[in-house]
Amino acid sequence: MNTENALKGNNKLCKICYSPFSDTYLVKEMMFGFRDEFSYNQCSSCGCLQIAEFPQNIDKYYPPYYYSFNAETAPLKRQPFIKRIVGNFRLKKLFKKDRPALRYLKPIDVNFSNKILEVGCGKGRQICDLFNLGFENIEGVDKFIPQEIDHGFGVRILKKDIEELKPNNYDLIIMNHVLEHMPEQLNVLKNCRRLLKDEGCLLIAIPIIAEAFEIYKENWVQLDAPRHFFLHTVKSMNILAEETGYEIRHKLFDSLSFQFWASELYKKDIPLFPEENNRLAYPVEKYFSEEEIENYQTKAAKLNAEGRGDTAVFYLFKKAN
Repeated sequence: MNTENALKGNNKLCKICYSPFSDTYLVKEMMFGFRDEFSYNQCSSCGCLQIAEFPQNIDKYYPPYYYSFNAETAPLKRQPFIKRIVGNFRLKKLFKKDRPALRYLKPIDVNFSNKILEVGCGKGRQICDLFNLGFENIEGVDKFIPQEIDHGFGVRILKKDIEELKPNNYDLIIMNHVLEHMPEQLNVLKNCRRLLKDEGCLLIAIPIIAEAFEIYKENWVQLDAPRHFFLHTVKSMNILAEETGYEIRHKLFDSLSFQFWASELYKKDIPLFPEENNRLAYPVEKYFSEEEIENYQTKAAKLNAEGRGDTAVFYLFKKAN
């Protein structure tokens, strides 16, 4: 029996480690200020928070002005032939520079010839940036886009479910703040494992329950009700990886001052995007001084160094059968 399927509709047990819940939090939708309330249960063992009921009207909470729908993609430029010939020597130099698109790739052994897939990539901003740096064997998949997108040079965003993709086909799969939006956690990771080549890597960037949640509880900005279905702990991610055939070899904590100032706004009942159809976030300078923001960023850096930041990247490597 598929344990995850057996747990559907069972709101008394954790869907990660199957332990009973200990605490329940009532969380408001505050990104856009709908203020609809949703219950989240916290596991008594692994600590994972999970929404009690998956909303039937989830589209309401992804309006057309939702930020990821409007992310601009850079025009593609293929690297000159000589740069492609010396590709991996050039990549080492790029890693020494502060290139945002490469930030998550630094801890792993990656090269320009690797076949890379980004899951839940929207219009494909990240994979376009990676192509422009020299990664040509790259594509995205997102079943929620209106139609397939062809950026040229073989860079496509497929409108498919990952179950439809070819197995044993990718060296690296990227899920950048996507997993928390997915209801079937085990099935997603199992399908990604099926797509990876031997020793392939699944890179997962997600919010993590840590210091900020302990401070703000139901006002923690990363709860992002009801769009985030699962908020993991390091412990629950270890359980999920083990259950689905992976080994976590690296972790990178990368939280920002956002975890503090945005949660402070929510405590004051101030939405992150206070005006309908306006993509501009709340003007934080009206509420926080530059010194306060700097202090928040200093605190975030300290928490990251201690492994207690509220966002993290996990590097899951496919185990042999």
